[in-house]
Amino acid sequence: MYVSRPVRALRDDPIEDASVALALTTTADDADPETVATAAEAAGATVERRLLFDDLAVSVPQPRVADICAIDGLDAVETTDAIAITTADATDEDVDLDG
Repeated sequence: MYVSRPVRALRDDPIEDASVALALTTTADDADPETVATAAEAAGATVERRLLFDDLAVSVPQPRVADICAIDGLDAVETTDAIAITTADATDEDVDLDG
């Protein structure tokens, strides 16, 4: 399973009272998105929304990131900042999303 560098840093040195938004990639052939969502919630995460391809966006206290990374059926764990910017408001830069 791929764990992005920022997630590895949070897993290894979490800030006690902070949370993080994570994108959980569940595209493994044997992954059941409902089972992954239930496991994420059991690990202390809140499922914020379902993404394309049965992936999940969750928020989780940083001290629980290691528990999220241990969930069976995940192909990748990244911060949601790593997924595509879909609106100009989602960035601090001038971005032309129309072309």
